[in-house]
Amino acid sequence: MISREKQFIFIHNYKTGGTSIEKKLGHFEVLERDIQDHRTIAEIELLTKRGKHLRTALYAMKKGKASAFYFLKKAINPELTKREFHTFYKFSFVRNSWARIYSWYVNVMKDELLRKSYSIDSTELSFEDFLRNYMDHDTFGQLYFLTGLDGSVPMDFIGRFENLQQDFNIVCERLQIEDPILPRMLVRKYGHYTENYSSKTKALVYELYKEEIRYFKFEFGE
Repeated sequence: MISREKQFIFIHNYKTGGTSIEKKLGHFEVLERDIQDHRTIAEIELLTKRGKHLRTALYAMKKGKASAFYFLKKAINPELTKREFHTFYKFSFVRNSWARIYSWYVNVMKDELLRKSYSIDSTELSFEDFLRNYMDHDTFGQLYFLTGLDGSVPMDFIGRFENLQQDFNIVCERLQIEDPILPRMLVRKYGHYTENYSSKTKALVYELYKEEIRYFKFEFGE
């Protein structure tokens, strides 16, 4: 999510309270399916590459493709400039990997369209089978969303879902938002995530997401 008015970039990692944050920051009025902005910081950084868009537009023109006008528009009037990318306040939230992945599994099992996107036919698929056969190990990781084109993590602030309101207060103070209270949206209750893990599934999540677990110092059970 990009706001030129408030001069910030918010990166919405899945299952980290981002829908409540986007609602609070005015990204949408009414929650509809797929209205959230899940662009990575690298995708947003690419918006600033005006030369790349111009070259793509010229190539498309040469080939007679209608997409030439789309890329020409991006080159002439980019959604974000390089100066804005470097100066805007960039923030995101992350969540304990074991808690986040189980929450995503519950979400998929309860959502028919999500199950179809994974080609899952049954609502009874076990958590272990989900981890082994359906998780995208690269593009669902939290560091994937927060890593820039040069391989660094160019965020000014990374809050924790476990301290969502407290850390969002810090964001609001920086952005001069007087009322920081977040709305409660898309809340699911299923007990503490540790109750739904076996030694196998605990180890599987670690192997899949050990990079972010080490980077953010997540611990099972916290």
